[in-house]
Parts: sequence; C-alpha cells; structure tokens
Amino acid sequence: MMSAFMAWAGGVGDHMVDPGSPLGASRVVTSAGDGEQPSDIGGYTIVTADTLDEAVGLVRSHPFLSRGGTLRVSESVAP
Repeated sequence: MMSAFMAWAGGVGDHMVDPGSPLGASRVVTSAGDGEQPSDIGGYTIVTADTLDEAVGLVRSHPFLSRGGTLRVSESVAP
C-alpha cells in the first residue's frame, strides 16, 4: 500500500503540498468540556489546485479508493 501511495503522490507532482499522515485518537472540545469521539477522518493529504474540481481530479487515482475507501476533498478558506 505504501508503494502505491508513494507512486500516487509522485504522480500528483507540483500539486503536492504535504503528503500527510494517518491520524490517531481524537477529542471533541466544546465550551462544556471535552471527550473522546470516533472520527470519520483517518488521515490527511494537502494538495494545491485552482478549483475544487481540479483537486477532486487529483485524488481520483488515490490507491485508497481501490481498497474501497472514501476520500473527502475540502477547500482551505485560509487567506
């Protein structure tokens, strides 16, 4: 799996900002306190693209999809 991921990451080329990593345990923090909560996000990767559609196109060949996984693609709203 790692070699397939590295091949995909190399194929993204200059669009790759951060290949990311898996994520572990998570906690939810509110004004009332905090506690453990299962997360539906298991890892992250950061790519750069001009549009959300372009970013989606970049991940269509991600090897996690061929294992039955799903990927969430979101825009950063940072200035």
